[in-house]
Amino acid sequence: MSGTEREKRSTKAVRAALAALDGAAAGRPLALALSEALRAEEGLGPQERRAAATAARGAVRELRRIDLVLAQASKAAGLDLRRTPGHDRTLLRYLALRVSIEAEAPERPLRELALPGPRRPRSIGDDVLARVAAHLPPADALPLPADPVVALGVRRSVPDFLARRLVEDLGPARADAVLAALNLPARLDLRANRLLATREEAAARLADEGVAAAPLLLAPDGLVVADRAGLFGRTHAAGLFELQDEGSQLIALLCGLRPGETAIDLCAGSGGKALALAAAVGGQGRVVACDPMAHRLAELPARARRARAQRIIEMGGAGPSAELVGRADVVLVDAPCSGVGSLRREPDLRWRLTEKDLDAYPVRQSSILEEASRFVRPEGGRLVYATCSPLRSEGEQVVAAFLKKHPEYRLDPAEHFLPESAVEDGFLRSWPDRHGGGAFFAARLSRSR
Repeated sequence: MSGTEREKRSTKAVRAALAALDGAAAGRPLALALSEALRAEEGLGPQERRAAATAARGAVRELRRIDLVLAQASKAAGLDLRRTPGHDRTLLRYLALRVSIEAEAPERPLRELALPGPRRPRSIGDDVLARVAAHLPPADALPLPADPVVALGVRRSVPDFLARRLVEDLGPARADAVLAALNLPARLDLRANRLLATREEAAARLADEGVAAAPLLLAPDGLVVADRAGLFGRTHAAGLFELQDEGSQLIALLCGLRPGETAIDLCAGSGGKALALAAAVGGQGRVVACDPMAHRLAELPARARRARAQRIIEMGGAGPSAELVGRADVVLVDAPCSGVGSLRREPDLRWRLTEKDLDAYPVRQSSILEEASRFVRPEGGRLVYATCSPLRSEGEQVVAAFLKKHPEYRLDPAEHFLPESAVEDGFLRSWPDRHGGGAFFAARLSRSR
């Protein structure tokens, strides 16, 4: 089934997409704005919800190119964008998405947007929309700046500072390939819950509900599905799987936990990795889930009950208690980071990041890693540091600085625990252009004394 067959661009769906884009333009996280917009439109079906989400994410993802083609078309059409209200600019951006990015003939989106249509009141009439649409060029035909870094930023619709950092780390060709892959829609990965089922058993149960799930290539418990249609039925309610990116699954695998061991997930968030760690340590093990923003753990107790891990996972609040100092077999630090590696899932992050953020994150990451090391037991305890960022300043450089300061730790080569195709220089490195998910980094450090 094609993407268009799975989507339905009704008036309500378009209205929800426009409302989400208004929220994002006002500086709100797109996921939150989209969730609220979908709730506000009563009676939306799955295809309509998918159409709204696809359009909102697409417009945010391609915002830089959309604004460039709009500037060109509005000038030719005699429209002053500087005097156009924000909600009308959202309408124009949606039109540019359909015509310049998705290469649709203008007639259909113009018909869908025509008054009374999905947006009222508005200051621009149907005739103005038609004039703008007539002058919208294909985004791929935009002239690129002479500066190769700025050209990359335009072509892949990211800020220049981010394009520059990636070129410095990866070189121009790899930076372009990674950004191109990060601009694709997010893949929907699952992790079979080993506490209750094998990957094959979870896939079979999903098939009984009409959901086709195929094995992922790298993560041994990983599955991939086409979309969310029918996904949250009996198999999910029974706790047989969790939504989790393959790269995130590999981070949990790198921990190398054995049944009965104790792990601390220091930045657990909503608990996806904590649940994976619980499946590894089993009923005799212990996973302490913490997060500096303790409210982020709110969903985890219910998820743990569904996964039958409620007796394994403990809520540690903002940080582990003093009794755990020097006692954990594994401490996992999934550190706060730029999130550049998750742009497929959160495309608006690129517009909320600043260059100052990129400079500040490694300082914060080093501080958290330093604190985490206190809880690792001597003689074989493991400290696993991870980010969802392709930037070396947040990955290899943070680890190198820590090892220089702590001779009691050494790097465990990741190829001893993970498929070699996901390993670079002893670290986990998953890449969107090579592995199909996000960009993840992880290092496993063992303590000798």
